[in-house]
Amino acid sequence: MSEAARRPLILGNWKMHGLGADLAEIARIDDAVAELGVDAGLMLPASLMERAARQVRTVKIGGQDCYPAAEGAHTGGVSAAMLRDSGAALTLVGHSETREDSLSVAAKARAAQAAGLTVVICVGEGERSADARGLVAAQLRASLPPDLNWSRAAIAYEPVWCIGGDAVPDAAHLARIFEMLRAEAGEARLLYGGAVDGGNAAELLALAGVDGLLVGRASRSVADFLPVLEAAACG
Repeated sequence: MSEAARRPLILGNWKMHGLGADLAEIARIDDAVAELGVDAGLMLPASLMERAARQVRTVKIGGQDCYPAAEGAHTGGVSAAMLRDSGAALTLVGHSETREDSLSVAAKARAAQAAGLTVVICVGEGERSADARGLVAAQLRASLPPDLNWSRAAIAYEPVWCIGGDAVPDAAHLARIFEMLRAEAGEARLLYGGAVDGGNAAELLALAGVDGLLVGRASRSVADFLPVLEAAACG
């Protein structure tokens, strides 16, 4: 894996949060990212993406999902080309809050790369399970298009039972999962998501195989996001 690929990638997922007034906070986050020299992105609502992309200097702007078709009669759909046209450099697909079936996730991943985006494919078990490794491996394999370009892909492991909570899986659990992900995902960067904040970011980034973090609520203000970015800068 190249040195660039080993550089931690920190993505903030704003979900359905953010109005025009929050562009000032995005600018402050961008300033922090530039000062620290961190590889970071903000996965924003579609309504903010173009305005944010026009003002940022360093932080990447990303989408939270994309429609697999390039265009057509798909009311409410946002294609990967539309994301790219709005200034996005990357997009999530398969997040548990938008995930359909794994075949749809694979189609979205393929569409994203065809539009020139880096794709972040999300996987994770729904409940605590002794067979989490096997469940996640099967989900990942079914979510990958056969022609995926691994150099423009990342995998985000988000156990659904951790999202929105305060606890993360123990180190042994994460070691088993990330060992499997590395075997499956070649050179792609591997991210952990689920209850990430400034208090645990450094510990998570120190785990073998973890190349970055997908951050939820702690990414929506520079005060909360800065400790995560600082952990990546020191990693």
